[in-house]
Amino acid sequence: MRKIAFVLLTLTLASSNAFATYICSGKVQGVAITPKSGLVHAERLGPLVWPAICSVDTETSGISVESCKVIYSTLLTAQMANKTVTLWFNDGKDCSVDSHAPWTGLTGWYFGPKISD
Repeated sequence: MRKIAFVLLTLTLASSNAFATYICSGKVQGVAITPKSGLVHAERLGPLVWPAICSVDTETSGISVESCKVIYSTLLTAQMANKTVTLWFNDGKDCSVDSHAPWTGLTGWYFGPKISD
């Protein structure tokens, strides 16, 4: 019985770490839109470098065009006001360039951007 309980506990801990939640926060710098694809990028979004955030032309990674336009506006507002933006993720990665390579879509992003002081 102890062996079964140990195995279940180990599996539970391993699976919860596989989808650990983390946040990436920081200032926004250089918000831009790619003319042909409508992809929204930010030169810096906290620790993230040139992430492909969403598209103002087509639904991308489940983010509608309407939501993307609001996200773009939020990022511009944060940049102009020099405020911090926070994004929440749940893919077990971290905020490093190794986890979120420049010019690629954000994986595991499920909430935000939130603007704060």
